[in-house]
Amino acid sequence: MPAKSGSEAFSILKLLQKTPSQTPRPDVPLFSFGRLLGTPSWWDFSGSATFDSLLDYYGNIQVELWVQGEQVEVCRVCVRMWTAISGRPEPKKGKMKYAARRYIKFNGFEPGLSVEESKMLLQAASISFEEIAVADASETVVLLILPNKIEMLFFMMDGRPSLAEIQAYSEHDGA
Repeated sequence: MPAKSGSEAFSILKLLQKTPSQTPRPDVPLFSFGRLLGTPSWWDFSGSATFDSLLDYYGNIQVELWVQGEQVEVCRVCVRMWTAISGRPEPKKGKMKYAARRYIKFNGFEPGLSVEESKMLLQAASISFEEIAVADASETVVLLILPNKIEMLFFMMDGRPSLAEIQAYSEHDGA
């Protein structure tokens, strides 16, 4: 299958803005993003809900599905920007593939980006956020919460809080 044009590429900025042209994004039907991402490299249909599924694309994009009304929709999209080959989280290096010959367009939101650099990019895109310091047993040390049910998670990597994941959740209750 040929590579998609720039307007159809998976874009971090479009995900953060929940731009209607960005797929996958929460609250869109399953069929609407299948053409972009193609067949997942891994999936799990063993969720505890009536229908719950997790699709994985090369370990870089995860899409959680659920039933809303009478159709299967995206509940959550996760861009995973870290690895733990050494046993500790570290930023992924280079391009991040989601399908054959297709790569995530970072729009400056590179794996391992600092909190301050991320805040500057969000402000430049006129995206508001709330910064929260996290003190629990998870890897997350800082969380930027956007008003559209998106979270940017920062793990301690390379001696500082660094961008590790972006989680976009459905607007529906229960997500």
